[in-house]
Amino acid sequence: MPGSDVYEAIVVGGGAAGLSAALILGRARRKVLVLDDGRPRNAVAERMHGFITRDGTPPLDLLAAAKSELRRYPSVACAESHVESATGDIGAFAIRTHEGRTHRARRLLLATGVYDALPAIDGLRETWGRSAFVCPYCDAWEVREQRIAAVAKGAKAVELAQELRQWSHDIIVCTQGGNALSDEHRRWLDATNVMLVPQPIRRIHAHGGRIASIEFEGGRQEPCAAVFLSAPLRPRYPLVDMLGCALRDDGEIAVDARGRTSVAGVYAAGDAVTTVHQVVLAAASGVCAAIGINEDCLKDDVRSAAASPDSRV
Repeated sequence: MPGSDVYEAIVVGGGAAGLSAALILGRARRKVLVLDDGRPRNAVAERMHGFITRDGTPPLDLLAAAKSELRRYPSVACAESHVESATGDIGAFAIRTHEGRTHRARRLLLATGVYDALPAIDGLRETWGRSAFVCPYCDAWEVREQRIAAVAKGAKAVELAQELRQWSHDIIVCTQGGNALSDEHRRWLDATNVMLVPQPIRRIHAHGGRIASIEFEGGRQEPCAAVFLSAPLRPRYPLVDMLGCALRDDGEIAVDARGRTSVAGVYAAGDAVTTVHQVVLAAASGVCAAIGINEDCLKDDVRSAAASPDSRV
């Protein structure tokens, strides 16, 4: 893969959003490079859910199948590489990787996603994606009618528990030392007989990645089948700051319906542009961004041809 090639689009991120975008662009006969460092957010998950016809598919299997499909399109190249910097402007972007290669493109799509900033709880990482989760829509069905812990600071734990009661009435609200609950929250806890434990979690006890119990500061221990957390999200790459893309008030990248950011020629798709995180939605946003890229490149091509009537574009 020559490092000096100029691509019509470089896609940074090889998850559902980035690969869906590459598929659409490949089918539009655009020359595309996908750069990904192999760290998808859902890599630890055993199964993904809510994606019609793919419900229950291991997420890495989905990505492998997508990359296999892309091999049909000769204008699409994929490489496992960590992007260190992005510079330039519309028509002349430069992406530099950790190997020291520089790749150039007319357009740039950021599909780098986000990651969950997990709290420092002993045993959490060993159960992450197997019995400790963040998304009820993705994983609560598998632990329905079992004891579930809703873990967050203060009132957020109660709000998470209110959502989780759609799947189980046996809920432990773990406020992690936060006691700032409203009267409405306390009335709800009393009315639903939901267990409240204000002490911080000391450790999660598990066997083979499956949670058995939660131990709290002070020694209290409660049996539990699964934990759902309200964890902060962080952008996976600093490229948004490097390029100067505007953010919304909620911290997501501001985009229009075609994935265009505030920086001309830069597009974004996937978890970094929405607060609703589902694989099927990430894939759909990648499609929208790819159509935006193709539409804008086409406008440039038409203008270029019109400006040079003797050319054969």
